[in-house]
Amino acid sequence: MGAAACLAGSVTAARLAQQAPGTGLGLLALAALWLAALLAAMAGVGGHTLRTAASLAPASVAAAPPGEWAPPGPPQPLVSSRSSRLPAPGPDMSGAPGEMSSGGLWVALGTLALLLAALSVNSRILLGIVVGAAIFVPIERLFELHPQRVFRAGWMTDIVHLIVSQALTLVGLVIGVVAVGLLAHAATPEAVRAAIADQPGWAQFAEALTLVELIGYWMHRASHTVPWLWRFHKVHHAIGEMDWLAAGHLHPIDQTIMRTAVVVPLFALGFSKATFGAFLAFEGFTAIFNHANVRLRFGPLAYVIATPHYHHWHHADHPEAYGQNLGLPVLDWLFGTRYLPDTWPTRYGLSERQPAGYLRQLAWPFRRPVTA
Repeated sequence: MGAAACLAGSVTAARLAQQAPGTGLGLLALAALWLAALLAAMAGVGGHTLRTAASLAPASVAAAPPGEWAPPGPPQPLVSSRSSRLPAPGPDMSGAPGEMSSGGLWVALGTLALLLAALSVNSRILLGIVVGAAIFVPIERLFELHPQRVFRAGWMTDIVHLIVSQALTLVGLVIGVVAVGLLAHAATPEAVRAAIADQPGWAQFAEALTLVELIGYWMHRASHTVPWLWRFHKVHHAIGEMDWLAAGHLHPIDQTIMRTAVVVPLFALGFSKATFGAFLAFEGFTAIFNHANVRLRFGPLAYVIATPHYHHWHHADHPEAYGQNLGLPVLDWLFGTRYLPDTWPTRYGLSERQPAGYLRQLAWPFRRPVTA
């Protein structure tokens, strides 16, 4: 029942958003995608019970036996939970066949509903995925780091992440800019915005990139050390095999928070649309390339920009690498989070078992951690 309602509601909402993207009706319809996603997730979780705000309590409370309350201890970075490995978890639990629960049908229908809705809003993303595959699959074959199939476990779920999470993140970003960005824009002196607008494009890009990297570093660091932020960011770190497609394996709430934090200052300061476009293209390409399964190195450039070697260690399931390599190498060096041995990681992912399927991964941050 829930998934059927989600199917009808989300597709209708997407059609309205497509027909009126620049109006209040379009924004309302896009926001309805978020509601549809949550309804589908709750309808399709199967035998698991979603927790509400209590799910974000400290681990000591979550670990208490039924009927008992444990006093919360001091907040600890949840990344430390990666130190205990699951026995032979496999490269990516999200793609294991036959893992459907009793609610598997509703999960499939809900996922299909959101996929169709997201494609109704932006069907061009399919072309982007095809172009991305045409570029990065041959590169990964030529410079392969780890032996790995193109259609590895979980690849279909990652396609859904790329399509649906991007649409949901767009909704969250629009809401964030409207709620916070307009106030920040109004509070910024006109003289400051005029001075920035009068600069040449290359200067605006350099300034925007510097600002974004600084904000992005601290937001990324917070997502690894603040427990409730880590609950959403861990979805990205659950990938067990690194490749170009893994770059899109993201929770939309995590991305909404991260992108709002960097976009709002750019909007408030009056950077040009061309600067926004150049920044998005640059960040998009580097994000995909740095997740790719390639053994490429870039010599001294590795001390200036993030490279696949650098970012692979950020995703490594090696205790010495947890919470390291959060941004540009120079920022990691300044703030003590740089780690770059000569070798490559041999393991990726988390000890906590990632649920199978997009909707379950969407609901995962609201559930009790499972490590065995």
